[in-house]
Amino acid sequence: MKKLKQLLALLVVILLLGLYALTLVFALMKSPAAQDLLLASLYATVILPVLIYAILLVYKWRKPDDKIPKIDEKHAKVNTIIFDLGKVLVDYDWQDYLKSMAFDDDAIEAVGDAMFASDDWVEADRGVRTEEEILQSFIDNDPEYEKQIRDAFDDMGFTIHAFSYTKTWLKYLKRRGYKLYYLSNFSKPLFERCTQEMEFLNLMDGGYMSWEVQMIKPDAQFYQKLLKDFKIEPSKAVFLDDVMENIAEARAQGLNAVHFTNKKEAIRALKDDFGVE
Repeated sequence: MKKLKQLLALLVVILLLGLYALTLVFALMKSPAAQDLLLASLYATVILPVLIYAILLVYKWRKPDDKIPKIDEKHAKVNTIIFDLGKVLVDYDWQDYLKSMAFDDDAIEAVGDAMFASDDWVEADRGVRTEEEILQSFIDNDPEYEKQIRDAFDDMGFTIHAFSYTKTWLKYLKRRGYKLYYLSNFSKPLFERCTQEMEFLNLMDGGYMSWEVQMIKPDAQFYQKLLKDFKIEPSKAVFLDDVMENIAEARAQGLNAVHFTNKKEAIRALKDDFGVE
């Protein structure tokens, strides 16, 4: 790619020099074509770099860089990366979401406590309750705000937004040869309302959301089901999560683990501790 850029840049310089040289020659010869050549040279000065840039974009799209080295799965310290979703690959921000609903401060506090900050929210992740039962449990927590709770429930998918780095990061790790999985506490109603933000899951080799298997982190069985079903060797895998309790249980199950605070720190820890780069 670098050589191609250099070659195209050289061609542009040669063409432009040639045009300006011809313009000068025709001007010295007092040819009427000199003015037209000057205009052509000026246009080319603008158009050619744009054209070359477009060619490079098409080339990069059609033929991505293949120089990213593959890991040696057998000898690499880890060959598998397991991700939590919320606060790792997607942002989960119910406070800003409620503010966007144009609720007053009292309603924001009441709905937040009745829904997102309640034990029933955690229980919804387990996948045992129906959607109607989940909604009703929130309403029962504060019946005075039933309308606002229903409105917030209907559009709660807007609490989830994939981070800008998510797809790029996963694509890079896949091209390096790592196996990628996810293990996340997530309710079915929430997932069904944010599927567009979760399209990056197609880049992964598999995984489980808690509602799918009626287990939640940090239950040991949840980790074990992932390891068993996808034949993951714990000592060759590293788990990323933003909750220390989940990290502790992952280590108890034989997994390597990184407490996720932000992408930059996670990349540093993956590289320094496990050779992932």
